[in-house]
Amino acid sequence: MIRTLIKKEFEYDKYKKLEQEIYRLFINNCKVIKDFYWKTTQPLLEYTGASNCFSQLYALTIDLQFVNSSALFDMAKICQNIEDLKVWYCNGDIPGLIMLIDVQKNLQSLFIYFMEVEEPCVQLSEVIERKASTIKKFTMEPFIATLSPKFFPLLINLQHLDLRNMIKMKKEIVGLQEWKNYLSISSFPNLHCLKTIYLPIRFNCMLIEKSHGSIVEINISRHSYNRTPLHSEKLIEAISKNCPKLEKLTIDVELKNLSGIKDILLNCSQLKRIRLSLCNEGRLNVCDELLEILVKFSPNTLNSFSLNKWKFSVDSLQSFFESWRNRFPIIFDLYFGNFTEEHKIIVKKYFDEGIIKETNFL
Repeated sequence: MIRTLIKKEFEYDKYKKLEQEIYRLFINNCKVIKDFYWKTTQPLLEYTGASNCFSQLYALTIDLQFVNSSALFDMAKICQNIEDLKVWYCNGDIPGLIMLIDVQKNLQSLFIYFMEVEEPCVQLSEVIERKASTIKKFTMEPFIATLSPKFFPLLINLQHLDLRNMIKMKKEIVGLQEWKNYLSISSFPNLHCLKTIYLPIRFNCMLIEKSHGSIVEINISRHSYNRTPLHSEKLIEAISKNCPKLEKLTIDVELKNLSGIKDILLNCSQLKRIRLSLCNEGRLNVCDELLEILVKFSPNTLNSFSLNKWKFSVDSLQSFFESWRNRFPIIFDLYFGNFTEEHKIIVKKYFDEGIIKETNFL
């Protein structure tokens, strides 16, 4: 609203004054706020009524490009009941952030986005370790090697784990061997959801094995920077052997992994949704065998398919839908495949007949 009203650069002082007045009105008139996105340099905690406004915060998102350590110390004096904390652009051990996390009585969800970190965040790892027993959801990105994983064995109530290792660091701040050591002594009996991006394959397999069969959802994208069919094979084997309660699955696979997909379908009998992305980029080989496996071995619960970068013959696609005629209607999505107008005609035919209840293909 302020940026719309004040468009000229030389009116920046007016912008800051108007922003200040709006925050004052907000803090004076809004009592017992539950959810707040903190993205301003304004000294909010110094305003009259700040204690009443923020004392009952349940969820707090902090942008550290705007909020400094001193302001975080002030917030820590007021808020001790935050259950959902999201931290953006963390660049190291920030004392105010450490204190804010440390005073929380029942922190259940923690998200941290790191930025330009050059040294291990030792104090941050230690405060997470102190709060580990209450944490049910933990997310970190875009690289995992900023934190020591020594708190992982204490995440005894963890239900949702999201590790996004999207940036390959030139220099490992925390060695991956240390991650391996701590994961090897961890146990996640309550883990329901596992999501990872570019996490080493051995870590994915260890997390799955340590879940003791409790996982309901897996989303593992780009599981290695230097992936091979063997990497996918190990991951698929870990899933098929350790995830009897699995309902939603998203993974990358190779053409050589089709027998493993069959094992997943046979062993994960509660599967409802599957998304398979083919790793053979640039080599769109016809792979009708996948459709045959899905028809023959899918559990009765499975009714949602998302297939990325696959290529099927028109006859095989038609046969797949015909075989599904006496089952529940399905969701059928196709992405980035070499499909023709004939393929679209087939999909539309079975969509009109109610075999397909939802698709992105039309």
